[in-house]
Amino acid sequence: HAVGRVTLEVPAGKIDAGEDPLAAAGRELSEETGLLDATYEHIGNLLPSVAYTSEVIYMYIARGFTAGKQHTDPDEFVQVVKIPLPELVDMVMSGQIEDSKTQAAILKAKLIESGDTGR
Repeated sequence: HAVGRVTLEVPAGKIDAGEDPLAAAGRELSEETGLLDATYEHIGNLLPSVAYTSEVIYMYIARGFTAGKQHTDPDEFVQVVKIPLPELVDMVMSGQIEDSKTQAAILKAKLIESGDTGR
């Protein structure tokens, strides 16, 4: 692990060659959490560091899922935790959640939930 410690992150992963970002989101959600049959809302893309990488992170909110069985890759160590959205926002604002994609996804989800999207 690059930062050398456990971090709290939203489910995420690499898109396989030729894979659609939405299909990758569903696959990663299933692998890392066991959640299945979700409906997805695309909430935007994130360019984590335009100065040195062309990486694009596609962000989705998953709703209406059912519980299944987690099936992570052999080199993944994922512990699923359920945290209410208001508490997650507090954790972002207090610096307890440092991962940029997770911060963006949580804050966007909060704005969407509140209806304050600025659209």
